[in-house]
Amino acid sequence: MTGGAAELPPVARILRESFGRKVRRSSYMRSASAIGLAIRASGSADSPQASSADQLHDQFNRNFGLWREADHGGTILFDLIFPRGVRLPAPGEPPLMVERLYQPAHNIGHFRYLESSQLNDQGQPTGEIANWDQIQFPFDAQLQHHPNLPTVPIAQLTNPGNLRIREQYTCDSTGSLRVRITADPAGYTREYSIAQSA
Repeated sequence: MTGGAAELPPVARILRESFGRKVRRSSYMRSASAIGLAIRASGSADSPQASSADQLHDQFNRNFGLWREADHGGTILFDLIFPRGVRLPAPGEPPLMVERLYQPAHNIGHFRYLESSQLNDQGQPTGEIANWDQIQFPFDAQLQHHPNLPTVPIAQLTNPGNLRIREQYTCDSTGSLRVRITADPAGYTREYSIAQSA
């Protein structure tokens, strides 16, 4: 939502009731006209005389990442994946990609995604915070076919050996986020689309 009406609570309520989803307000509600004019003006960027600086590009307007537990669950830290200001690929360009590789400490990974408008000096999220999807992935190979991971108690891996978890995050030109999680050397993989929580 954008424009002055986006700030009226009844408008958001009616839309939420009509579409069954949480209303997401633009970060630039009062700048819609200026942004629209800039987009219209950028049509001239197709001309041979236009430089790349004249072209407009979509970008992350918030910091996207996930919560991570440290100190045996005593501390929660934020791991940044796509920082605010990173340019999205243009149509036809390869997606953005970020990869993380680590040895897990527990039998199940619980991924809690979020976005925030700002980060403090310690890199932790502040300002407006929006929760995204939560994902559970079996780090323990014996759980890879378990039908209901949320019912399994979280336990520390006693002997992880050479187990490594690889997370590959991609974001395409439409802003769609996906993650591919692989457990090596067992080799099983799962892919998920990540969306903002309703």
